[in-house]
Amino acid sequence: MAKPRLAAISILALIAAPLVVADDEPGFAEQAAARFEASDFEFQRSISNAPFPPLAFLSVAAYGNVEARASDGRSTEYDVDRISQMAAVPFLLGKRDAVVLGEYLSVTEFNIDSDQSDDVRVSSVGLPVGWMRQANRDWQLAAFVMPLGHKSDLKNSNWDWQYLGGAFSRYVQNDTLWWAFGLYFDVGSGDDTYIPYLGASWSINERWTLSAVMPWPAVIYSPSRDWMLRLGAAPSGASWSLELEDKNVSVNLDAWDFGLTGEYRLAGNLWLGAEVGFGGLRGLRLDDGNVEEPDVEFSSNGYLRFSVKFRPGARY
Repeated sequence: MAKPRLAAISILALIAAPLVVADDEPGFAEQAAARFEASDFEFQRSISNAPFPPLAFLSVAAYGNVEARASDGRSTEYDVDRISQMAAVPFLLGKRDAVVLGEYLSVTEFNIDSDQSDDVRVSSVGLPVGWMRQANRDWQLAAFVMPLGHKSDLKNSNWDWQYLGGAFSRYVQNDTLWWAFGLYFDVGSGDDTYIPYLGASWSINERWTLSAVMPWPAVIYSPSRDWMLRLGAAPSGASWSLELEDKNVSVNLDAWDFGLTGEYRLAGNLWLGAEVGFGGLRGLRLDDGNVEEPDVEFSSNGYLRFSVKFRPGARY
């Protein structure tokens, strides 16, 4: 069955991940992070204990049952399992410019509790490419684009591609507060999205950080350089176009998670994390030429996520 196999792969991957950085010699990603520390780039001036965003991660998540209820009385229950993995490597182009090349992979299984519908597995692959420039001590500029493809295991399913990207700037107002501005776009087979962007991060003191960086608003508590607690929200879904056997149906499923995350530095730049919370704010749209945006309500459901992350920064 699909679900036990997915769980077995997840456990093996989490066990094997720490072995990659078990050697005392710095790896390629660590060397790249060290080169950035020697450049003109400035990512953090405050005394905050909060770690840097990860350059690589492996995540395993399981979502409990959720019920989708249509306005005509029909309902469907399903749960979701997901494995996702990302890695990015920065390359310096002089002291103030850099490009970032990465890859993203995920497998999502929708386990449908119905005799009339089979379980659905969706595989996704992304190839992010980014550019950064330290314009001066207070301003950074950045842009990225990521082709993102999805394919289900349904009969006659084809790859469906969407293109994510944006251009942003970050202004460091002082040693505890910085602002971000920009434009984000999502272009694909469904509706195209263009969103102006505004975000901020405030390091209240070395332990507490208030982050309004969308789409990951959070309160972060870091009692030391080896521990972090995060309470906040993050998007957990994606969009797929699923070509069912005899129908041209586009299914777009989006979800937000709200949870508490705990992370601990295992060694060097390697962090182990666990998150628990609930998923909600879900939306479903079915387009088959006759039905668009039906009135569908979704129940909330709990989830559990484990992760291994590589976060750049000083080695301890």
